[in-house]
Amino acid sequence: MMLRLAAVVLLLVLTALPLSVGPASPPVAWLAWAALAVGGVGVVAWSVPLVTAAGVLTLIAYALALVIAGPAANPVAAIALGATVVLLLALVHFAGRARGAALGPSVIAVQVRGWLAVAGLGAAAAAGLLAAAGPLGVALRGATLPVVVGLAALGVLMTVAGLVAWLMGPGRAGPGS
Repeated sequence: MMLRLAAVVLLLVLTALPLSVGPASPPVAWLAWAALAVGGVGVVAWSVPLVTAAGVLTLIAYALALVIAGPAANPVAAIALGATVVLLLALVHFAGRARGAALGPSVIAVQVRGWLAVAGLGAAAAAGLLAAAGPLGVALRGATLPVVVGLAALGVLMTVAGLVAWLMGPGRAGPGS
């Protein structure tokens, strides 16, 4: 029951973040409501794919809200959005795998510490990247858009490869275990 409540709270925070960027325009609100509906079903069913879809809809709504409102960059809100997506996905994945099992407080405490450590490392990495963004922006000022997009895609690919290698490393349970 507590895991479901925590997942609902994270989902509400996640879907509220795009609406906090500026005046909620209809497309942003529609995407946020769709994310809330899809994510709500995902939380009830402990379905990682549905919660992932809700996260994607929220990220799209957030990006659209930034484009429409044109506010100054707010790295704290962006980091909060990313950390909330990660925590929600981790919680739903854990709860789905532990469905029906009796979990003691120590098991939950270990999981929460692990999730918070991952979210903290992600926030620290984002802060480091933010600090590097200024000098990198100056260096790439004359670069064409395809070069910038290619470098960003390479960074994303390396990040995902590192995460997969870490998750599948020795002593960690894979998806089929």
